Amino acid sequence: MAHRPPTSSELEGLAAHAAAAPSGTWRKQEGEGLEHFALRGASGTADLHLYAPAEAGEAVTRLFDAARADLPRLVAEVQRLRSEVEALQSEKDRRDKPAAAPARRPAMEDVEIDEDGALALAAPFHVGPKEMKAAASDPLAALSVQVARALLPDAKEVERARLIAMAFAATRGNMDDFWAARKMRAGKKTAAPAKKRSSRDPPGAARD
Repeated sequence: MAHRPPTSSELEGLAAHAAAAPSGTWRKQEGEGLEHFALRGASGTADLHLYAPAEAGEAVTRLFDAARADLPRLVAEVQRLRSEVEALQSEKDRRDKPAAAPARRPAMEDVEIDEDGALALAAPFHVGPKEMKAAASDPLAALSVQVARALLPDAKEVERARLIAMAFAATRGNMDDFWAARKMRAGKKTAAPAKKRSSRDPPGAARD
């Protein structure tokens, strides 16, 4: 009980007791054995009488005056400090509260992109001299340039084949094959060998 802090209602009760206590000036009259202490108010009448030995009576009157004057100030200070503590605790709880998890972005496999959408995604990437220069030594830049070439509407099959070969080599970590695939060129089509004529075939006759 001694260590329990006063409640708000108890603090308000202390302030009310102090406000209800009579105010005035103490007058002391000597008596036989006990001193007479009288509290006289503004009207001059004695509102409170205390009979006690001189030393004890003076201690009680000082305590009474101090309680009447200081209790309201003490109660107000305790209430102010409690409000500050509650505000600081609320701020601490707000800071310690875990932040809400960000909304999950859809994974790539959750997004369906048609052919037109794929072209639109690649459209902002423009292959210029700067990109071509970087592609000569930077594998990522080289792969990006090749993707842009392979996605052109009039791209040749060799561009798509080169892209597949470069990507496959990159996934295996084989950079020699990666750069070799980048330099890959389309092979020339060779004519089918002419069929030999038989000596029995007439001149100009075609072989099946």
